[in-house]
Amino acid sequence: MGHITIIDYLLLPLYLWLIFKIAYYFRDKYYPKDHPYRPYFIPALAAKVGGALFVGIFYYYYYGGGDTFNFFYHAEIINSTLWESPSTWYMLITHQVDRSNMIEAKALFDIYWFDDIPSYFTSCLGALIGLFCFTKYLEINAIIAFLSFISSWLMFTVFAEQYPKLLKYLIISIFFLPGLIAWGSGLLKDSFCLIAIDGLIYCSYTMFEKGKFKLWMIVFFAGSIVVLWVIKAYILILLLPIILFKTFLVYRKRLSARYGKSAFYYATLTIVSIGTLYLIKIIVQYMVSAVVVQATLETIKHQKDYLLELSILEDGQPYDLGDFNPTISGILSKFWPAVNVALFRPYLWESHSIIQIINSIESQVTLLATAYLVFSRNILKTIKNILSDPNLIMFLLFTLLFAFIVGVSTYNFGSLSRYKIPCTPFYALSILILLFKDKPEPDTKPVDDNTENLPALPDAIAG
Repeated sequence: MGHITIIDYLLLPLYLWLIFKIAYYFRDKYYPKDHPYRPYFIPALAAKVGGALFVGIFYYYYYGGGDTFNFFYHAEIINSTLWESPSTWYMLITHQVDRSNMIEAKALFDIYWFDDIPSYFTSCLGALIGLFCFTKYLEINAIIAFLSFISSWLMFTVFAEQYPKLLKYLIISIFFLPGLIAWGSGLLKDSFCLIAIDGLIYCSYTMFEKGKFKLWMIVFFAGSIVVLWVIKAYILILLLPIILFKTFLVYRKRLSARYGKSAFYYATLTIVSIGTLYLIKIIVQYMVSAVVVQATLETIKHQKDYLLELSILEDGQPYDLGDFNPTISGILSKFWPAVNVALFRPYLWESHSIIQIINSIESQVTLLATAYLVFSRNILKTIKNILSDPNLIMFLLFTLLFAFIVGVSTYNFGSLSRYKIPCTPFYALSILILLFKDKPEPDTKPVDDNTENLPALPDAIAG
């Protein structure tokens, strides 16, 4: 397992200085003092970096390690071969090891995740980032946090442009939820998945809705698809069709606003609808098949039994939704219990550690906010607001489906607190937009998006 050394602490101030120096440069250049985004830029970065470093240090000294250090351990082994044999390093990074080669076989002997593609790919990403910081754990975490900040900031600009009077609620949802701070910034699968999710949201909005195409956006969009496909393919299978559906809804609204309910509107809508549905069908068919679905159902069933038994034996923090058959109808019978456990549990009395108490507080605040929305607002008006806003439809569709999948397959509160974070910002966004969209802040002005006027790298930072 990897370790934190004295060199980590000696180098860390330098890397933090560089990260914040770059951040202050872009903030001051592209967000002048009267810009409404400016007050959130540095605090959002600090939350990302602080969360990544705190969780890494806490897990190292309190628990003695964890998955994040297993990823780092493999990254160290990969990069340790670079100076002795660059070809071996390349073969390890590209997952093409020749077992007859002594150096490659020796490195492979210590890599127990080589055949676990998602975990090994995460370690490879850590190794690539480690090239810029002598493969030191805290520095890798800080750089990943910076990358995560950039992608999250890009997604923030997408919704800040559409809801300019709700900036503080957007920033809370995207940067300041405890789960995101803890699990969305360091050397973990979840951090890279969040970066990819943010990339898909930003690039799809900018390219497909605003019609602005740039090479780096295309690369970011394609890279995000690859990262999700390799690490957690089910996220991509859920999210990409939902993004396409949301884009279709946006164009339907534009057609309606421009042409009204004319014959041209209905003809165009029919053509676009058929094309969108056909494209979604192709994507889904390419990603999954009946065999894969059945295998997934069996895996969920076996994983449920294994994780539940393991949590009980190791005195973990298990939960149980009850038994079910490994069929579509059997798993769907646990839909609402699974969504409930993913969004609103653990309850306070189910928490038995410091980390779980923090997770529980976040879950209970989410539950109270949901209850307040349901009981303080006209339910019909709330439904109307959802159906009239493509963003809200996208948020809630992804949240419900994703929460169901992680809720029905995890069965351990400790793991669940990490696995569920891809949907937590979307659910928070949906709740806060529904609560405060009709109560805008009077002193906030819309911001014109001038992305196309920025050069490539500042564009990526400034949105």
